[in-house]
Amino acid sequence: MKKRKILVTVLILLTIFILWILEPVSMNPYGKIEIPQAQSEINFNGKAPGLTMRMDFEKKANELLNDHMNSGHFLGVSVGVSKLDFGSYVASAGFMDKWERKRANNDMLTRITSITKPMTAIAMMQLYERGLIDLDVPIQMYLKDFPKKSNGDITIRQLLKHTSGMPHYDSGWDAMSFTHYPTLKDAVGYFEGRDLIFDPGTKFQYSSYGYTLLGAILEEVTQMDYAVYMKRHIWDVAGMTKTGVEIGTMEYENKTKGYLKIGSRFVKSPNTDLSIIQSAGGVQSTARGLLKFGEAVLGHRLIKSSTLDMMVNATDQLAPAIGDDPYGFGWAVYDDPKYGRIIQHGGAQPGTSTFFALFFDHQVISVVLSNSFGTRQDAFALTMVLPIWRWKINEESKSVVNNFLESIKLYI
Repeated sequence: MKKRKILVTVLILLTIFILWILEPVSMNPYGKIEIPQAQSEINFNGKAPGLTMRMDFEKKANELLNDHMNSGHFLGVSVGVSKLDFGSYVASAGFMDKWERKRANNDMLTRITSITKPMTAIAMMQLYERGLIDLDVPIQMYLKDFPKKSNGDITIRQLLKHTSGMPHYDSGWDAMSFTHYPTLKDAVGYFEGRDLIFDPGTKFQYSSYGYTLLGAILEEVTQMDYAVYMKRHIWDVAGMTKTGVEIGTMEYENKTKGYLKIGSRFVKSPNTDLSIIQSAGGVQSTARGLLKFGEAVLGHRLIKSSTLDMMVNATDQLAPAIGDDPYGFGWAVYDDPKYGRIIQHGGAQPGTSTFFALFFDHQVISVVLSNSFGTRQDAFALTMVLPIWRWKINEESKSVVNNFLESIKLYI
């Protein structure tokens, strides 16, 4: 009898857990319910093309977004496209809360994953412009307690370019932290004893822990908390009023729930703590906010034009040696003969997949924020195709579909 009670209890708990993960059964598979379609707003100024062209852009962009939603690529998503000094398009579709069937909206707050990295890199270059840091001295100049490595000295330049030898996550489980670290110095303590995986400056290895180190250096040099510095010198300057560091214990107005895409199903994501990678992937924002960030970058309101040129110079990078993206300071960099220079970053975490691109030579910004892990390639594809067909980036008058296929071919 006792064993039967235990078995029944286990079955009940397992059932509750499965229902909690899947949420309403009617929502899985996703295609059984009516999907909220694109809800958009367009804000172009007098320099932008005529009214007909603006309406045409909004119609076609919404169709692209709806095609992704109807194909089950996203559960909830917000997107944005802008052209410097012309205006912007922002839209959303799907659900931000599957249980409540609450639809996504244009100001939906979302984890931005590794789009945090170019923000941190720009903050470091602000310190460089002010003469507060040297890019090429050992980081112990700023973090005196960080242990010396037998492979050689690590520099800020190497951390920015992922060539320091600092390891990335050991495994998928290592990437899912549930521990809160009160400070970036505490977070550094988690991995500072790990060996370098190669001699500094000799190879490329993407490392979020390397960008945690950069955040700790920023705090030590400025004697300011990372979140305070970023708000004062990056987000407020850019007008990003709804951007900030995510604190796991806090509730945020209009923040999306997080999900995982498993096959065609969207299930609830575990609520991980981002404090260990705060300056690498711990920021939350909106599609509208990231358009403002892009405009501030392209308008040279955060760093000088010459400093930005340093950041996007990937001529000495080592990434292609292992088949990874060419990488500057905090940006993946492409020099494409058709679309010009494109600088970009994306990422994925439990509860989100994102992509952000600046079509550098054409002053165009594009962003996609999905509330589901496992949708990064779709976020990438939509980010690249949304602006291409209308903003005259391509010199040939191809169809939207052909441009989509072309972008996928170029960037995957």
